[in-house]
This record gives sequence, C-alpha cells and structure tokens, in this order.
Amino acid sequence: MAKKLKYSHVIACLMASLGFALPLLAEENAGVADEANTSSNLVVAESNSSLDELATETNASDEANIGKGKAKAYVIPVRDQIGGPILDILRRGLKDAIRAEATTVILDMNTPGGELGVTLEIMQEIIESFERFDGPIITYVNTEAISAGAYIAVATNEITFAPYGQIGAAEAVSGGGGNIDSAMKRKVNSYLKAKIRSFAGKHRYRARVMAAMMDANETLFIEGERPLTADGAPIQGDEELLTLTAEEAVMEYGEPPQPLLGTGIYKTIEDLLAEKYGEGNYEVVRMEVNWAEGLGLWLNSVGPIIMGLGMLLLFIEFKTPGFGVFGASGLVLLMIFFGSKYVAGFAGYEEVIVFLLGACLVALEVFLFPGLVVPALLGLVMMLGSLLWAMVDVWPTPDFTWSIDLFRQPIIDLCYGLLITVGLGFLAARLLPHTPLWNNFVLGNAVGGANPVVTGGADSSDAPDELPAIGTVGKAVTQLYPTGEVEIAGRRYESQARLGTIRKGETIEVVGHRDFNLEVTKKKDA
Repeated sequence: MAKKLKYSHVIACLMASLGFALPLLAEENAGVADEANTSSNLVVAESNSSLDELATETNASDEANIGKGKAKAYVIPVRDQIGGPILDILRRGLKDAIRAEATTVILDMNTPGGELGVTLEIMQEIIESFERFDGPIITYVNTEAISAGAYIAVATNEITFAPYGQIGAAEAVSGGGGNIDSAMKRKVNSYLKAKIRSFAGKHRYRARVMAAMMDANETLFIEGERPLTADGAPIQGDEELLTLTAEEAVMEYGEPPQPLLGTGIYKTIEDLLAEKYGEGNYEVVRMEVNWAEGLGLWLNSVGPIIMGLGMLLLFIEFKTPGFGVFGASGLVLLMIFFGSKYVAGFAGYEEVIVFLLGACLVALEVFLFPGLVVPALLGLVMMLGSLLWAMVDVWPTPDFTWSIDLFRQPIIDLCYGLLITVGLGFLAARLLPHTPLWNNFVLGNAVGGANPVVTGGADSSDAPDELPAIGTVGKAVTQLYPTGEVEIAGRRYESQARLGTIRKGETIEVVGHRDFNLEVTKKKDA
C-alpha cells in the first residue's frame, strides 16, 4: 500500500511537472512566433522609443540645463548641394558638439537637394548620434530644404523654419536629374517610405507628409480632408509633389492639436533659442568650415564642369599622336573630380598634400616637359618645405605664436637628412657599378650589349670611335623636347638638346656624349 502511494505520488509529481511545463512551452512557442513576426520592427521600435524619450524629456533637460548655467547650442551649416563634403561636415560637427558638451545641435539648412546615397548616410548618422548625444537635434530651414534636405530634416527631433522657408519636392531621380524607371521608382519609394516611418517617432503626420513629398501618386489627407492654403486652395494639386511653406508646415491639425511638420517660425536661430531657453540663457557656437571642407563644397558644385572638361581633353588627346599636355590635363581634371568627394577629409594632412603636389611637379618635368626646369625647382621646394612643415610642432590653440625657435631643430634635422641622402647617393654612384649587384639592375647584357645611344640595336660600346665626334653635324628627325632622335651619316641616335627645344628638320651639332644619348644643339649658322 505504501509503495502504491509512493508511486502515485511520483506520478502526480510528474504530471504536475508536465502540466506546469506545457504552458511554459506553449508560452515560449508563442513568444518565438511573436518575435519572428516583430523582428523586422525592432530597430524601428528602438528608434521611435529613443525619439519619443528625447521629445518628452527635452523640456525637463532644458530646465535642468538652465538651472546649471547657460544652454549651449552648436550650429552646423548644411548648405548647397548634398554630397560627400556635407556628410564629412556633419560628422565632424556632431563630434565637436559632443566634445563641447552642447545641449542642442541645430542644422542651419539651405539646400536644393543632392545625392540620395549620401542623404541616407546622413540620416543614419543623425539617428545613431541619439545614442551619444543627450540633447535634441533641430533643423532650422533657412530658407530651403528641398529634396534631400527634406529627408535629412525628418530624421531630426524638431523642424523649425525661417519666415520664408520651404520644404518638399523630394522625389527620387537619377544622378543627372532625369526620371528613373517606373519599376525601380516603386522599389525606391517603398524603401524610403518605410525608412521615414521608422524615423517619424511620435510625430503624427511626418510619414504621411513625406510620402506626399516624394510620390506624386500620394495625396495628403489629414483627418479625412485635404489641407488648404491661406486662400482656400489645396496645398497639393492632383498628381503633384507636395511642397510646404513655413506657415503651412506649422499649421495644427487633429485632436489633440499637432503641427503638420514644423514646430515654429523664427527670424533667426537666436529667436528660436530665446523661446526655448529664455532670453540670455543660451550661447551659440557656430561651426567653422575648414579649408578642406570649403574646397570640397566648391568642387562638388562645379563637379560636372570639371568632369566634362576632363573628358573633352582626353578625347582631343586620343585624336592627336603621342601623349602630351591634353592627356595629362584631362587625367588631372578627372582625378580632381573623383577626389572632390573625399577632399573634405584632408584637413590635418596639408603637409602630405604639399609633398605629393611637389612630387607631381617633378614627375611632370621628368616625363612630360623635360628642360623646363621651373616645375622641377618648384616641386623640390614644395617637397622640402612639406618635410620641414611636418617636423614643426604647431599647437592649435588661440595663444600659439610663431617664432624662429620652432624651425631651428627641424631645419637641422632636414639638413642631416639631406647630407645622408647626398652622401649615400655619392657612394652608391661610385661603388655600385663595380659590384655584381649592378648587373642585376642593368639590362645591358640581356639585350645583347646594344648601346642605347644608337637606335636599332647597333653596338658601339666596344668601339667608341663609331659614335659621332663632337662637332659632327646632322638633322633632327623628331622634335626634341628636349629628347628625341637625330640622324647623322644615315644612322639615328637618341639625343637631347642642351638648351630649349629643337624642331624637326633643323640642323644640329653634336656637343657632347652622355651615357644614354648624344648632347646636341641647333647649329647657329643653319
């Protein structure tokens, strides 16, 4: 009887355990299903919650900051066409605002639009900054936020306007401004609408407003009616992209009332801050665009012109024999066009840039325009100057002063480096030709010992008397810039003009022998 009771007790425990476990398993399965159904919305929920928390806690944090001292607003300029330089400016500005312990970041915006890919990167940069920056990020439309500017604005916590501000017309177009394929446009619009919804947060109408701004097939309805302008006309016509004025953007709708898109109209950023923090309770720090960012903005604005000129010069080069100034200039312009997207990040590397420019000038002298001398001298000065610049200890502080003491040690170090270069170069020139290693560098034996002075492979190394004697007269068969070919007694020789250039067909005179060519001048009595 005791055993039966014992077994019954065990069975009861097992059944109780199973009875407790089965609901848990059912609950877990349901949880997994729910998680699978909602996994695509996790990032959106996190973004929305962060935006909502910032919106609800802004007033309390502002009051606390006022209690501690003046609020600090960091103003980042978002001007002209949206491109790579604007992304670099925004990234640096957000980092500087965090370092400066700013309480508010304001995007001072006036842009006609720009590249969609860069725009999406900027939006993502703003959203990610919410995790590192406690205060609000506010867009001040001063005076246009068209196309890409509208996308950037809706990613911020608040949108405010100058009195004549405008925002909208945000349809996706091709890089040249033309229409894209209808199927591709549907895909792009679907993606962008979902992205805007994820950024909308507690702002009731943002997603609907942006949908009407980017898609002419979307008509804006608020509380079942089409919003009207001041004269009673619909603010959006049929099959027309939505563009809002400042007054239209701040109109309130619904219950409880909420603005359509903007939170206010202010003549200046100072007026905005005065209303937010109180008169005299704030300070404004405006971001200064450095030289590289300014150059990047300018190059970005004239990019199509630079690209067109570069391609034109390459076309001219293809139509002319050889490779000369047109080809080199075309390649330089195209390199500038591609580099304009990254030049904004060059600030702080000025000495490297100067050194590379100097090296390019030296290469220009050696390979394209030998004999000009000026590019090579200028290039050498730039290279030596950049090396000296890199060794000078410059502190980026307001009280920094220049003095000769800053350059004394760098000049000594540069002189040591030059002495080492000259000394080792002299030893190498004296000793290397007499070592077995030299034969591995020189291809004379590999080509049968042909003297490079004589074209066509003739060998005159063992018979120097076969070379034209000094004073021998011949004719230039190619242009000498300053190198080329001359013909003497029916044989052609690689030659170099001693001074300037010699035109094809002119009479020349041999004035010297070099390792790899003859040295000639134009015959004076010719």
